[in-house]
Amino acid sequence: MQTFLVFLYRLLYFICETYSLLIIIDAFMSWIPAISESAAGRWIDRIVNPFVNLFRQGPILRLIYATGIDISPMIALFVIYFVQSVALGWLFSILGRIFL
Repeated sequence: MQTFLVFLYRLLYFICETYSLLIIIDAFMSWIPAISESAAGRWIDRIVNPFVNLFRQGPILRLIYATGIDISPMIALFVIYFVQSVALGWLFSILGRIFL
């Protein structure tokens, strides 16, 4: 059971890392329209935008309209970092106590 929990932890950590990388790539691609309108750009957009759009509401949306600066990818990265560093460790320490 311990090896399964370690595998699951590493898998979830890898998924968070990969998704963070896709958010960063999408943010840089938004500066170059030719790249963001390519097939790969549209594919990354479809994967990243549902999560990032959660943070494009309320005061952040007003900030985007007022300044033209979209900080929602940074907020999404902070949330993923929190999940990686705090929530995953906390969850798997509890699961380790229960099952081991």
